[in-house]
Amino acid sequence: MSGNSKDFDLIIIGGGSAGFAAAIKASQFNKKVAVVESGVVGGTCLNVGCVPTKNLLRAAEVYHFGKENPFAGINMKQVSLDFKEIIMQKDNLIAELRKEKYIDIYEDDKNITLLKGKAEFINQDTIRVNEKQYKASKYIITTGSRSSVAKIDGLECVKYLTNIEIMELDKLPEKLVIIGGGWIAVEFAQMFSMFGSKVTILQRSGRIVKNEEPEVSKALEKALKNQGINIVTDLSFQKVYEENNRKYVTVIKDGNEQTFEGDQLLIATGRTPNSDNMGLEKAGVIVDEKGFIKVNEYLQTSNPNVYAAGDVIGNYMLVTVNAHEGSVAGENATQNNIRKPNYKAVPHAIFTNPQVSSVGLKEAEAIELGFKVDSRSLDMELVPKAATIRNTQGFVKMIIDKDTKKILGVHAIGELAAEIIQEATLAIQFDLTNTDISNTIHVYPTMSEAIKLVAQSFDKDMKKLSCCAE
Repeated sequence: MSGNSKDFDLIIIGGGSAGFAAAIKASQFNKKVAVVESGVVGGTCLNVGCVPTKNLLRAAEVYHFGKENPFAGINMKQVSLDFKEIIMQKDNLIAELRKEKYIDIYEDDKNITLLKGKAEFINQDTIRVNEKQYKASKYIITTGSRSSVAKIDGLECVKYLTNIEIMELDKLPEKLVIIGGGWIAVEFAQMFSMFGSKVTILQRSGRIVKNEEPEVSKALEKALKNQGINIVTDLSFQKVYEENNRKYVTVIKDGNEQTFEGDQLLIATGRTPNSDNMGLEKAGVIVDEKGFIKVNEYLQTSNPNVYAAGDVIGNYMLVTVNAHEGSVAGENATQNNIRKPNYKAVPHAIFTNPQVSSVGLKEAEAIELGFKVDSRSLDMELVPKAATIRNTQGFVKMIIDKDTKKILGVHAIGELAAEIIQEATLAIQFDLTNTDISNTIHVYPTMSEAIKLVAQSFDKDMKKLSCCAE
């Protein structure tokens, strides 16, 4: 590189889902692209997030239900657990997917160059990687996020785990204490409980998964407690300390001091953006008070030649949204701002058992926005498939606009809740009404019928219908 010449049309900093999507999109426009990655490609989701956790959750379920199942006449003997082998199998799966879904695709695309190292801006249009400087016409920052560690007295002196280290253990903890009550906390809590650990969740606020519909949070807490997980909410943390390789957490609950101990301590108190130590101030890129990069409706930062997408901008922090934003940013950076991200219907799920899923507005949000709201909840015991598989826990709730009948939000807890939410997502995306769903023929018997049945419940008494009646 010399003078004002450019090494690349586009440099993407971060090789996770958002960065990958941006690179592929820019390549489709025949742009010369570089992806800078300081660790391993694939990002949080593939390497230390949704993919390995769901693999381990499934392993935990298989082990657990091998010992306990709801069917009479089935008795499984000598169910054993080799925790180290399960972790090794998880690692092998991630390595295979990383190669097939990222490395091989990068290598096969002649427009994309992968640069290994940490990127740092040295001015508004130049970065440095491994002491070498690179210039590009445009940049996209997709550096993701990392675990946010709560400020609790003594925590810095304790050897704790985050979502990364806990999946590298080769020995199952006897007792696991978890600080935090969000989706990361509850998934790991159930995973290790099913493997055989005694698990305690300590949550500062009044309920776990507090961003879900209140009745969903309460139902999940009840289910997890029934499975033997100790959940303590509405508390204040006093101190954390370690003695003889045991971790201790002291809290104040209802005015009384209590101490919880375990051989492992997991911190699951949110995420913080990876926007530090990369020279953003030299690039003229502004961040908010929490470090998330500020962007406009085209995902463009305060520097018009720099875009950002994914966790580092802090919108939804979901891999599906990150990939969508990455694709939009890749298109806008190379085609001069022609597309805006679409957040109209963004579903999410928690992969506990029972699963939790949600899309659209919660009831309180809809009322606050001025909608005339009508809502119905349908217990899963009224869904024939739930009865046939002997798992009737949970419910599905639908919220509609009373005037137009358009569906505003759907929230579910129960068997396959993460799967059935897709129909509700399409309904919100395309402004469908509960009547549109009611008039649509569904496969019988399936858990997806829960969406149809709750839609019908606005006009019918579901307890008076036969199994597959209209």
